[in-house]
Amino acid sequence: MPQSLNINQLTAPGTYVYEDVAGLIPADIASFNRCYLVGSSASGTAKTPTQVTSADDFTTKFGASPATNAVKLFFANLSNGILFFVKAAGTTAADFVDAIEDSFDPDVHEQGFLICPEAFQNLSNQSDRTSVAVAMRDHCEGEGYDWVALVDSGPPATIDTTAEAATESANYTTARGHLAYFFPYVKDLADNLVPPSAAVAAIALRRYRVEGFAQPPAGVRYPVRGVKDVAVNVKKAEQAVVNPDGVNCLRNLPGQGVVVYGSRTRSASPYYRFVNTRIILSVFNRTLFRTLENGGVIFSAVDGQGVLFTRIRESVEAIAYRFWDGGAFFGAQPQDAFLVRCDRSNNPAIDLEAGIVRVDVYVAPVPTLERLLVTTYRVGIDQVQQAAGAS
Repeated sequence: MPQSLNINQLTAPGTYVYEDVAGLIPADIASFNRCYLVGSSASGTAKTPTQVTSADDFTTKFGASPATNAVKLFFANLSNGILFFVKAAGTTAADFVDAIEDSFDPDVHEQGFLICPEAFQNLSNQSDRTSVAVAMRDHCEGEGYDWVALVDSGPPATIDTTAEAATESANYTTARGHLAYFFPYVKDLADNLVPPSAAVAAIALRRYRVEGFAQPPAGVRYPVRGVKDVAVNVKKAEQAVVNPDGVNCLRNLPGQGVVVYGSRTRSASPYYRFVNTRIILSVFNRTLFRTLENGGVIFSAVDGQGVLFTRIRESVEAIAYRFWDGGAFFGAQPQDAFLVRCDRSNNPAIDLEAGIVRVDVYVAPVPTLERLLVTTYRVGIDQVQQAAGAS
């Protein structure tokens, strides 16, 4: 805004030049480019997220660990991936829960996937596994985080059918898609049965680097590396029963290899059915937070001419446009994909007097192609165009 009310502070004759900012607030799109793995180890400091750059680096820093095979699986699928290991103080459910709840700071640790494969592989009691999954979900849903928990099915000797996986997955719920469940385990090149979450996280992050975070972490284009089979051969008819319930199956498809063939969350809401919907919204929300928090609008006077409202609205619109232009929001035109409201219509006097300004942002994340329906019509000779027009 023009400088007018500060002139009485300048009492000496002369010219005064000041620098200020105006226009849109510059924005950097938030990242979703890492994975946090919670497990136990022989050495290392507990409850301290530590980046490891390879399986060898992990062993050097943490020694022997039940999570070693999961770490190897992660780097087999993303050799230069960003992986943080969080050592739990022990191997009980309480130890894993404590590490999940007391190791992270939203101001320090960027958005990413949270996995705890050791807990789901080694905890024989369903109640214990549920405790860990709930802690993961609650953490990911927590203010300032907006992460996604990738939960493995239970021990392969216990959960070895799709029916058992469906029963187990019913224990894990999420209102807005912050948790996804995967079955079965995979068999690595040394014949170890390994929980799939590390591979799923790595494949997702690899695809985000190539195609962007709007893409689902599944499909034959990104087969699982470093494995030769699945612990349970899930048939299409079996997957048809459990897929609608959010059991994401890994399958060994002829000519394709082992692939992640499901990308649903454990949310009952149709608005949060797919993992990539959650990722898109998480990245968008984090981008808005950082831009507005660091943009200098907090503790600004709210003018009655709409200058501040306009600056906030246009800054948010610029971010939303980048998401639409990048293929994360659905619509033929920007107005079909998003709408931002920040004016007196949603900022009544009672809120303004209390120091509150509201911004309402309506967005339509891109949907996921999960099932492709192709219809073939048999028509008579010389009737193709006529039949096509009639249909």
